Amino acid sequence: MIAAIILAAGESSRMGQPKALLTYRGEPFLVSILKACYAVGLVRRVVVLGHHADKVLSSIDLSDVTTVRSEDLTVGPIGSIRHVATATVAALIDGFRSGEEGRPIVLPVHAGRRGHPVLFGRAMFDELLAVPKGSESEGARSVVRADPGRVFMVPVDDPAVLEDCNTPEEYRDLLGRENQLGE
Repeated sequence: MIAAIILAAGESSRMGQPKALLTYRGEPFLVSILKACYAVGLVRRVVVLGHHADKVLSSIDLSDVTTVRSEDLTVGPIGSIRHVATATVAALIDGFRSGEEGRPIVLPVHAGRRGHPVLFGRAMFDELLAVPKGSESEGARSVVRADPGRVFMVPVDDPAVLEDCNTPEEYRDLLGRENQLGE
């Protein structure tokens, strides 16, 4: 079984408010991500909460998912929330399920650049948990880079896999692009 683990424990210091609660396509980011996961068959969904756990829990009904509170709130950028198309999530799952040469790491590639989210097989969990903590660490990126032979890259037509949304300016840019698509 493949489970989705959504990391929403970050401080959102540059954004100034919890990114999980920012409105995107008429609903909070976190709700959009959970719906996308469910739409592609990921019924086992885990949300990792941290700095803004109480605010997120009081704002969003998470009764149909497993929630976990991060005990270490110094994990740095590994806790970012990204937004991607449901088709991208489905493509990553298909790539993982195809067992492409037994590669335990699957990631999207758009316009020749690697993006997010990354799908990690169970074989990678111990290595992910052993990543040094702190903002100076590359987080999960170091696990991906450690052995390129373990990585299966899935081409996607989704520029969102390359985008960050960490500041109010990046959020406004994202909303501006969404408005242009809706016209």
